[in-house]
Amino acid sequence: MAGAARTTLKGVSPAALCLVAFLACVLSASPAPAADWVKQGPVLSVIEENDVLFNTDRHYTQGFKISFLHEDDYFPPFAGWAKSLSDAIPRLGFERQVDKFGYTFGQSIFTPTDLRATQLLKDDRPYAGWWYTGLILQRRGMLAGRIPVQENFQVDLGVIGRHSFAQEVQTGVHEWRGFDVPKGWGNQLHDEPGIALKYERSWLFSPTGSGTRWLDVIPHAGMSLGNVETAFRIGTLLRFGYNMPNDFGVETISSLTTPAGGRPPKADRNWKDELGFYIFGGGEASTVLYTAFLDGNMFRSSHSVEKEYFVAEWKIGVVFVLNAVELGFSYVYRTPQFVDQRKNDVYGSVSLKARF
Repeated sequence: MAGAARTTLKGVSPAALCLVAFLACVLSASPAPAADWVKQGPVLSVIEENDVLFNTDRHYTQGFKISFLHEDDYFPPFAGWAKSLSDAIPRLGFERQVDKFGYTFGQSIFTPTDLRATQLLKDDRPYAGWWYTGLILQRRGMLAGRIPVQENFQVDLGVIGRHSFAQEVQTGVHEWRGFDVPKGWGNQLHDEPGIALKYERSWLFSPTGSGTRWLDVIPHAGMSLGNVETAFRIGTLLRFGYNMPNDFGVETISSLTTPAGGRPPKADRNWKDELGFYIFGGGEASTVLYTAFLDGNMFRSSHSVEKEYFVAEWKIGVVFVLNAVELGFSYVYRTPQFVDQRKNDVYGSVSLKARF
């Protein structure tokens, strides 16, 4: 637990702080009003992340993800199996009301700190890329006490290594912007298939009770399995604002949940109610058992570093809602992910959501 312990508050680890915050939010908050939490339309989301916004160019350095979710309870002809799967999965205490099915595509890029070195940097993380596409199944409903609940099931399949095209993307962007071209991509991880199986459940509480919501508390817990990452996570998001959308908050690329929250049917829309904003802050604690981007290739010998098993992450930001468009910005701060990492990581995440 060395990495999490290095960033402490009077000897308390970030993971413990996130757990305490999660439990406090669940125990102290009230149910959110149930109106308009069913029958939402399609939603298209785009997320771009980069650490260059904070004058760094290392570790998790760039990511892009685009996702699309159909309107509630619509499954394309080829996806009848997803409806049957949702029917078969136990609800575990909540009343399932609607399903949502969709797709995602993305790429993430990881590098060491020194991009000018051509030799293998044994004490720094490997050069690595992850290109993937995936399928998403979400279920929304109500827990006892009329508490909105969302479950996200997702499988991502892709390539880790040279054919993720991370080298070409980063080199091209650096050349275009006049930055130093990275020299060490010859040391990147080998090609291998990547799989990420993800599950997360989120709950939404609002201390304002019935009526207009101006404050939401959104705890979540989940896990991922696969050679991309095998980990357990727990966290909480707090948001405060005006005319906040009926969703479960802002997500980043590494989140276990894909952004959702389409608009209600046209007959139920009021343009005055679709103008809003909110500020937010949250934290998440992770127990990481395996990740290819630090442990190296699973099926071939490759460069690796000694990872930290406990990692904490905080994010703050703002979201603006204008009818069908939602624009958000997040500042993300993450504790060291491997033993020899000397500095915490920071990056910016810009999200654009089109709600239909």
